[in-house]
Amino acid sequence: MDKYAEKLLKALENPVQTGEYPDLKNNADLAMFIKRSVDNGILYTNVQNSRIVYFTAENYSQMHQNTAYELMYVLDGTVIKQIEDKKYTLHTGEGYILNRRITHSDDVQDGVLLVLDFSEEFFREVTRGIDVDEDTHPVFSFIENCGQDSSGWKKSYLEFNPTVPIPNTQFRTVLDSLQQELATSKIGASFLQKGLFLRLVELLENRKMFNVNAIDIHSGKEDFLVERLTSYIVRNYGNVTRKDIERDLHYNDEYLNRLLKKACGMTISRYATEIRLDRARQLLSTTSLTISEITDLLDFSSENYFYHFFRKAEGISPSRYRAEHHD
Repeated sequence: MDKYAEKLLKALENPVQTGEYPDLKNNADLAMFIKRSVDNGILYTNVQNSRIVYFTAENYSQMHQNTAYELMYVLDGTVIKQIEDKKYTLHTGEGYILNRRITHSDDVQDGVLLVLDFSEEFFREVTRGIDVDEDTHPVFSFIENCGQDSSGWKKSYLEFNPTVPIPNTQFRTVLDSLQQELATSKIGASFLQKGLFLRLVELLENRKMFNVNAIDIHSGKEDFLVERLTSYIVRNYGNVTRKDIERDLHYNDEYLNRLLKKACGMTISRYATEIRLDRARQLLSTTSLTISEITDLLDFSSENYFYHFFRKAEGISPSRYRAEHHD
């Protein structure tokens, strides 16, 4: 292990304690960490300052805070994420963008987690001249709003998950390219890093690729539960039952059903149906997957059931819909 790796390992094992929780701070405006579970712990890959460093250590799952924004993305497998006092299980393709000073931890049990830290200064530099509108740029808008919190302690984060259950090769390609540019000292690398970061956020804001949802930890209990409920339904592509929800969210299903109906005028069943139908429309119109493959991806019990489900909602067969709407 070289001296740089030793320094990183020491910082990981002994983070600066400035308050109740330790702070993790980078010495670069943009840094990438990859945590991969291996037999003897975690293989850490750190990419920043024109170099790439590997070392193996114990799984650092201590609650901590960051002085930078943090984009985390599950490249493969399962990660247990704790944000403040809540725990979440994340799967391949899911992730978060955390505001600074949010207390959190990552437990990579069997998978690969990518973490991209970026400073306030870096974000302001790359977005200079971009007209940030909440409707068209929800990710940019979220980060900008966090930056306007003069106290720096706004407890908010952005969660994102894939719109459809297929691998997102475009997003992974940009991440791979960004890793290469962070590791090189070639001329123009800093410009390419900024461009790739912008491209990454642009893909996150593509509604055909990702669902994004801003969470305010300090929101009222009912609002927070509605956010968790809708997020749960969306993450499961609408394939949920009220008993599933009651089991995983640990609240009475009838109570949650009343909250959702009050918030958006739909029951859990209706909301789930709309999400499932929307995902079916998207797979039919944007992919060349067969009807059988779409049936399996969305967990319909049979191709015949999917056909009747879709025809009842749209008035036409899945094949006819594809013929009329395929990109």
